[in-house]
Amino acid sequence: MKHPKDKRTLFSLSAISGALLALSVGAVQADSVTTQNTISGIDVNSLVAFNSGDNDCRPWQDCDDDDGGVIVTPPEGDDSDLPAVSSVEAAGPYTPTIDKNVGSSREGWVAYPQNIGQDGVKHPVLIWGPGGGTGPAEYDWFLNRLASHGFIVYSEVSTGNGTEMKSAMTWLQQQNDNPSSPLYQNINVSRIAAGGHSMGSITTFAMADDPRLTTTIHVAGGSFDGNGSDSLRNPTLYIGGTEDFATSNTTRDYQNTDSVPVFFTILDDTDHIAATRNGMPLITAWLRWHLAGEDERKTDFIAPDCTYCSGIYDSEYKNW
Repeated sequence: MKHPKDKRTLFSLSAISGALLALSVGAVQADSVTTQNTISGIDVNSLVAFNSGDNDCRPWQDCDDDDGGVIVTPPEGDDSDLPAVSSVEAAGPYTPTIDKNVGSSREGWVAYPQNIGQDGVKHPVLIWGPGGGTGPAEYDWFLNRLASHGFIVYSEVSTGNGTEMKSAMTWLQQQNDNPSSPLYQNINVSRIAAGGHSMGSITTFAMADDPRLTTTIHVAGGSFDGNGSDSLRNPTLYIGGTEDFATSNTTRDYQNTDSVPVFFTILDDTDHIAATRNGMPLITAWLRWHLAGEDERKTDFIAPDCTYCSGIYDSEYKNW
């Protein structure tokens, strides 16, 4: 597997802050919000044991497998599978729109299809954490692209501790119950992903054990202490770059991930900032597999000749 040239030193908080300072638009921390126990008919407390590290049964496993094997099965939907697309390299069939100054903090952005809910579709969710010193505005292209594929994408300045991501999930679930919201009864609250770039990835580690999650995505942002994988409870996607100083940390997190299925790729000729854009097709395919019911995309990742195992993708996977 390729690694950053002469850049194998584990990066630190000061290094990441310095690298992103030029992009800074001012970090605004969101107020933390207490998560209520029952939302959209889901008793959050009842999910904790099912999705905790102390329980052998995970959402992506068949707990009745007599052979003890792990069978990866993304959650079944009810009228929630998105329209098929011919390619993940381009925008999807929906026209996206973005609402700003939303969320419990009034500092979030949410992108979604203009014709949300058409044909009874329930749209899955991605909570996205921006890199340090940036905000949703720097990722508007990312939000729009995924909304064009039918996803609801919420983004807010990353705090590092995950409180804003947890609050975003709660807010979206509340919108799903709010008749005055454009998202009313159009959200698939059982299919939620969290992910982020750089500091957003680290923030995702901080809340990855939330029982409402289906999968997590970590782009150009490994944990500082190498223990990021301890919080993982679901299939995980790691993305690094050959020119990215953070890839050493990401590699370490991949190596330390033993309890969940994981796919790790290092993008050729890709630095820290470009990792999200260069990894866009991969991210889209991953979400369409794990959130949109496209089981056929498993072979894009988990197969001897998988789509994302050659060309610019230097990939490994395990625990499947």
